[in-house]
Amino acid sequence: MFTRLSLTFIALLTCSFSASAIEQPSQNQLVSILLEAEDHLSVKPSKSLVLLSGEVDLSLLSEAQFFRWHVALIRASLSFNELSTMESSIKHLISRKSSTEFKRRLIPILSSIGIWLRKSGYLQQAKLTLTCALTHNTNEINEIKLLTSLAIASRHLNQNEYAREVYNFAKKIAQNEKLEPSIATIENNLGGLALESNDVVKAEHHFRTALALYQKESIRSGNIISGINLLQTFLIQHQHLNYQRLYPSIARLTDTFPNKSRKSTLFWLNTIFEIRQGKQLSDELKAQLIWNFNQINDRKLQLILIKYFSDDLNMELNVPNNVSLKSSAPSWFKEITQCDWQKLAPQYVG
Repeated sequence: MFTRLSLTFIALLTCSFSASAIEQPSQNQLVSILLEAEDHLSVKPSKSLVLLSGEVDLSLLSEAQFFRWHVALIRASLSFNELSTMESSIKHLISRKSSTEFKRRLIPILSSIGIWLRKSGYLQQAKLTLTCALTHNTNEINEIKLLTSLAIASRHLNQNEYAREVYNFAKKIAQNEKLEPSIATIENNLGGLALESNDVVKAEHHFRTALALYQKESIRSGNIISGINLLQTFLIQHQHLNYQRLYPSIARLTDTFPNKSRKSTLFWLNTIFEIRQGKQLSDELKAQLIWNFNQINDRKLQLILIKYFSDDLNMELNVPNNVSLKSSAPSWFKEITQCDWQKLAPQYVG
């Protein structure tokens, strides 16, 4: 439930009066909004996204608060694949690349940039950025996150064996540090690699481990993604009873989490299940399947769905062309002077 402050703030953003009639939040109000948004980043990022997305005067904030605001907004945006919002905040941060705060927060900023580049199709540039971040990093927790992102980018470049090695290296660090959320993320990603390699039994094991850890840590977004992945392995193996047992809880969580790609993936899987139970594949249902298929923002996942479930459907699906090798990054990419791009370039091979 929204607090009195957040309700007041949202009302300010959405009221129909003219701009001159709207009273902008004061510095103290902005700081309170920031604190509330940061508090909800892990448990309810949707609330953080609402709180931080308004048109407000951030010049009222200190330099440190300005950076906290945009770093938090990037994290909240990432949960819902809001890439345009992420890029906008990245540009705001890069505009202050000479500040002490930029240098102090260099690792999370580079990590966010690497993730944005990967999700936007600039995989080579993503690997380059993450490599740069690793050369500056001195913290093991950050190292795990950076290695995980590096492995994901490598997987999308079809460098699966390298990705597996990086995941397992990161997993050892996470186990030594007893960082169960990080272990869960790595297990979930290892499950994806196993599924691509047709080792469905191993994939199920990884996804089960990830789901148990996410549930233990009460991480809802991880619970959803690992749960959906586990449901997928149940369907592939025709373990329909296991599917029926797990589906209701994952469906409830997914319904309350505004991520179109996750919702569409779950719709796809449950439709396959229903077809196997005798539901007719009508023209209307085919159209819904095609629409939802196009909402899934992971090309690898789209390929896996076609690979394992095409026999259940009498329809043609087109997977988008591989756009993962965009050659020229956005103009702001070269403005990150903290990275020696020429020296780093030989360290990644596409």
